[in-house]
Parts: sequence; structure tokens; C-alpha cells
Amino acid sequence: LNDDTQRNVLKTKAVPGYNKGEYGCDRMEVLSRDGETKIPISVVYSNETMKKVKAGERVPLHLYGYGSYGSCCEADFDTTRLPLIKRGMIYVIAHIRGGGEMGRQWYEAPHGGKYLCKKNTFNDFVDVAKFLVDTWTTPEMLSCEGRSAGGLLIGASINQAPELFKCAILGVPFVDVAVTMTDSTIPLTSGEWVEWGNPNEEKYHQYMMEYSPMNNVQKGKTYPACWLTGGLNDPRVAYWEPAKFTATLRHANPNNENPVCMKLDLSAGHFSASDRYKYLRELAY
Repeated sequence: LNDDTQRNVLKTKAVPGYNKGEYGCDRMEVLSRDGETKIPISVVYSNETMKKVKAGERVPLHLYGYGSYGSCCEADFDTTRLPLIKRGMIYVIAHIRGGGEMGRQWYEAPHGGKYLCKKNTFNDFVDVAKFLVDTWTTPEMLSCEGRSAGGLLIGASINQAPELFKCAILGVPFVDVAVTMTDSTIPLTSGEWVEWGNPNEEKYHQYMMEYSPMNNVQKGKTYPACWLTGGLNDPRVAYWEPAKFTATLRHANPNNENPVCMKLDLSAGHFSASDRYKYLRELAY
């Protein structure tokens, strides 16, 4: 409902140090490179930061995305974003194709982000980043983040446009797509064929090789600083995937001044720590 007077608040959460009136949020649309598709983005910011933007100043910005399995990235309230926003950063969620935010067609072929149209996911993310650089920020102040299949998104995006980002965070990233999907002995692999396709079929294998981050790292390019994480007991994305991608990024561009770092949790699985205090420490790390 657009009319706030018709809404009934059933429960609110008290957040220390949070004043709702100091922040704003918007829902916008970015035109993709095909000239037709409109990509929704959710934006949250402090009012002081937005005043600077409207005055023509460029500000730091953090871009988050997922875009797989038809899963929706909800624009919900999250206290862990407040430290960034309070420091003058704009936080943006890109609701790219491959998710389910705009209905089933946003996910399914031929115009969504699945099977042989998976590249739409990465192209949408890069197009959103370019829009943000043209309007609110600069490549020197733009960071990006994704986790699991969102880590694949970040890996493919920095391969496509490494000059667009200053920093990239890849949490337990699925970056060795073709190799993992070819090995049916790995738990969950055969079940994942309904998402990515079966690389034992030539058309899917060739398509995967065209976007798999591990196989498309560019040489002689300045990549952003990268932070990769992995869990030793992760049954979904094996720890060697971020390890291999870390080594590949370093080997391809040994003179890159931006660091490429990896943190491996020896006691965690795919979803990091179950202990909430350890989770917060990991997030702050």
C-alpha cells in the first residue's frame, strides 16, 4: 500500500543508535545494454550523503547482487549495513536477471538468467555498476559483493570490467563452474544441472566456458582488490574453488598493486558460523 495511513505496524525492532529520519531509500530502474530491459535497484543512504550527491559530489558506494535460482534479494532492513551508511556510503542491491523479483520470466530462458542466457545476470550487474559510476560514484569508490552463486556473479563481473571496481568481496564463491558441474561425484552437482545445464552436453559446456570466472581471467589488467572466503567443511562450494581463483588472479597479473586475499575458515560450512557472535566477528573482519 502506498498510503501509510492504511498500514498497521504490528512489531518494530529497537536498534540502538538508529534514527529512521536520518536515512532514505529508493527503488529505481536501470536500462540494460539491450536497450529494453529495466533492471530494478534498491538504494539506501543517509540523508546527508544524498545531499552531497545532489550537490554534484561523488561518494563511496557498495553494490550487492545474487541473481540465481529464481531467488529474490529482498530490500529488507539490516542493521549490519548501518556502519557503512553512517560513514557516508550508499548501499545498493541490484535485482538482476536470474533472480525472481520480476516474476518467473526474470529467471527462465529465453530472456531471464538461466541456462544459455546466464550471461544476462552478469551483464545486468555490470550495466548497473556503469550507471552508478555515471551518476553517484567513481570506480575508485565502488565496491561490489556477492556470496555463493553471487560470488560467481562478482567473479564474472570483474572479469568483464575489472576497471569498474576498486574492491570485490567474494564469499564462498562458485567460480570453477565448468569443472565442478562436470564432476557428478561431487555432492549436489547433478542436482545443479537444472540451474546451469549439464556440461556433458556440448552446448552447455561451451557456454559455461565463456563465463566461468576461473576460465576467463584477463592478463595484463588491473583487477580490483579482492577478498575471498571459504569454508573447509562447505558441501556446496568446495574450499578449493576460492583457493584456485585466488591463485589464478595472482598468477595472471603478478604486478597488480591491488591485493588478492583469501580467508579460509577451518570449522565453517557454506553458511559461515552458526554462533551469532562469531558471525558478527566474521562480518566485521
